[in-house]
Amino acid sequence: MSTPSRIPSSRLARSRIAFHIGPERAVLYGAVLAALAYCQDVRYDFILDDVPLILMNETITSWHNWKRVFVTHIASVKSPVVPLAVMAVHYRPVYILWQMLNEQIFGAVLPWWHVTSLLLHVGVIFLVYQVGLKLLKERWTAALAALLFAFHPIHVESVSYVTASTDLLVTLFALLAFLAYAQFREDGGARGYYFASIVAASLAMLSKETAVMFPCLLVAYEALREIPSATPQEPGSTRRIWARFAWTLPFFAVVAAYTALRTLLFGLNAGPGPGGNRLAALVDIPLVLIVYLRNLFWPLRLSFFYPVEWATQWTLVKGAAFIVVVAAAVFLWNFYRDRPGLRLQLLWAAILFVPALLGAYTFVREDWVHDRHMYLVSVPICFIAAALLTDRRLPRQASVVVSSVILAVLLVGTAIQVPRFKDDATIYATALRVAPTNVLAHNDYAWALWMYGRHEEGLREFRIATDLSPRSAESHYAYGSALSEIGRDAEAAAEYERALQWSPGPTPFRAFLLSEIAEIELKNSQAGAAAAHLHEALQIAPQMVNYHAMLAEALNLQGRTAEAEEQMRLEAGIRDHIVREQRAFHE
Repeated sequence: MSTPSRIPSSRLARSRIAFHIGPERAVLYGAVLAALAYCQDVRYDFILDDVPLILMNETITSWHNWKRVFVTHIASVKSPVVPLAVMAVHYRPVYILWQMLNEQIFGAVLPWWHVTSLLLHVGVIFLVYQVGLKLLKERWTAALAALLFAFHPIHVESVSYVTASTDLLVTLFALLAFLAYAQFREDGGARGYYFASIVAASLAMLSKETAVMFPCLLVAYEALREIPSATPQEPGSTRRIWARFAWTLPFFAVVAAYTALRTLLFGLNAGPGPGGNRLAALVDIPLVLIVYLRNLFWPLRLSFFYPVEWATQWTLVKGAAFIVVVAAAVFLWNFYRDRPGLRLQLLWAAILFVPALLGAYTFVREDWVHDRHMYLVSVPICFIAAALLTDRRLPRQASVVVSSVILAVLLVGTAIQVPRFKDDATIYATALRVAPTNVLAHNDYAWALWMYGRHEEGLREFRIATDLSPRSAESHYAYGSALSEIGRDAEAAAEYERALQWSPGPTPFRAFLLSEIAEIELKNSQAGAAAAHLHEALQIAPQMVNYHAMLAEALNLQGRTAEAEEQMRLEAGIRDHIVREQRAFHE
């Protein structure tokens, strides 16, 4: 139980409720309530990318593959259809090791994967409180920030979606790295804290690319940190002030090493981009910011996908909203001129938003906004909100009532949002209620329905996707693949041809489309047309398995047996090479 002498001067801290509960106990109770809200997800199965990244990922099936983790992309399954996933290269060894740990302990058995994600979230909640104590210097403000973070519905995607544990990991390690750094720099901690901070920052960097901004957080921290012994009037004080930034250099070295290794392994890869000119998409970045801020401060219509027009169509209202955001940031910066801890949170929020906003440069428009990208960003946002709610200028009772209402609304919102992640069909159906014209949502919903055997509904969604994006090769391919599976070959071939029309480049995906058309032609004894398509496919991807075998079949149908035998020899060589690679992988 807290004593009056330990209660800070903030209005909220002087309330009777605060006196009896205490900030540490409030955070503990809040973490338990958050865990209870999330516990309903233990009944849910693997969904979405959980299937390829966990259930189909051979890398995580054995500890013997730990070395491979450091030289591979997170998606170990290779396929010519991979470009459809509109993914950049994601090099996250620590994240894969976390998956490997879960796989070795629990196998593919749920609910344990959900439980470990929830434990990560609970751990981050307590770290948010500790960081708040360090920076805000007020226990109840720090506790309220931790509770806001614990209850916020925008975190449901990161906690309930197993594959999104990468966001939990990067946040956990980043906060640990900062606490260790602050312990060393402020409290005269041993150098072991500094090295521990570097290690934790490295683990964050290897968990998710968002950690590339961590050194900038430390620079902002050093810039705003008060050092009583260094005043502008003292000789050499300027040199000492600049010298403190040298402590951040090893963290920049971590980012540089990661970038160099990633480039060496995978080359330069900035993702598929929005289509057209990447630079033109930068104009829409303020709109992406507005969408994220709307979701953070008004989390009532959260979704796995959002309407494309929210982040791509400027209006007078959106322009005014952006001006208000900038004005609010300037006002808060001036308002808290005497509180460097809160000014630091404004800088941290601006810094951490950068990776999420640059998604407009990296991904297709339908994939720009996802709640999981706000997990780390929400930490400084919660600190700022908590400071406003516990400001000394507010009446004590008003602070308590408003804070309690907000926390209750957030907690109920989280409990309501968790069932969205029950299964694939549910997550996409709820997304389409918010984003009815999002092509990715329609395509993904169609595949989910298809996997559940709801073929007519799936075909309807595929048709909607092609109507919404008639120039999308991916949408036409998906529709054609479904039609082919149920034997409607003529319609399937027509969709594949449309996909070819909008996939002109010599890419593996175009070669794959050609092989799909050839397969239909072979079924219908159109050997000449099939051979022509397969020759083109092999010019693009001569080492792709099955292409030579299919061409041999077409040649045999034409009576060209010698050429067919040569194609089979080439096919055998490719398959032998694959077998040797697999053997080396397992050894």
